[in-house]
Amino acid sequence: MTPREVLARHGSSFYTASRLLRPEDARDIATLYAVCRLIDDLADEHDNAGDRIQPLLRALEAKTPEAIPVDGFAEMVHRRDLDLAPLRVLAANALQESADDRLIADEAELLDYCYTVAGTVGELMCPLLGADPAKGREAAIALGTAMQLTNIARDVQEDAEQGRRYLPGEWLGDLSPATIAAARPIHREPVRGAIRRVVELAETQYAIGESGLGLIPFRNRQAIRVATQLYRAIGLRVVEQGCEYWRGRVSLTARERATLAVQAVGGLVAGRPRHSA
Repeated sequence: MTPREVLARHGSSFYTASRLLRPEDARDIATLYAVCRLIDDLADEHDNAGDRIQPLLRALEAKTPEAIPVDGFAEMVHRRDLDLAPLRVLAANALQESADDRLIADEAELLDYCYTVAGTVGELMCPLLGADPAKGREAAIALGTAMQLTNIARDVQEDAEQGRRYLPGEWLGDLSPATIAAARPIHREPVRGAIRRVVELAETQYAIGESGLGLIPFRNRQAIRVATQLYRAIGLRVVEQGCEYWRGRVSLTARERATLAVQAVGGLVAGRPRHSA
């Protein structure tokens, strides 16, 4: 599949938003997404995952993007002079996850984990969106972190069935993934409470992330605003539906995504200064 096809298949919220990006930036961001998706998919494999991630990590450490098997990635890295350090962090974490079941202990570890898997992606996207990486780093990391927290709140059951627990153990009395997956009534309430805390934490991170949107050129700003609102809506929907994680993944309909996208863009246009670029 082409990077654009990977984005369309696996990242519905990002794909919807990407249609608003400047075309050259959309291509580069789709290419970056395809690389991140490749690394993430390899981490989820049960057989020889580490053996397949190691060469990618070595290529990133050696700054030889030509060894990454995604069309256009090396050309984009050189043309954009992209700093690969955040991608190395992401790949190193994937290597760790391929070897060990993830059991998050506390809020600090949760935020650190969210940085490694998603805040890093925010860092990488910052220059691709046209923002100054130094000025935009904090907001970009916060936005990536917020989106990962939303993923965690949405995917509790699925993660637990795979032996992973991203909800902090200190919030749950260290309930095991198997206990969470079983979803016995006696254990549901602490898990539901932890999910609500994750969504509250995400809301804080979304606020920090949105504070940096003004650093992005207007057209790209529309796209990121849409992606932010689509992701944020999923976490809020989880809470609205009572955090009943055992009922499966919460999602938005195509109509709901379209409505939110129009509202997000409309809000930016209404508040746009006339001289804004």
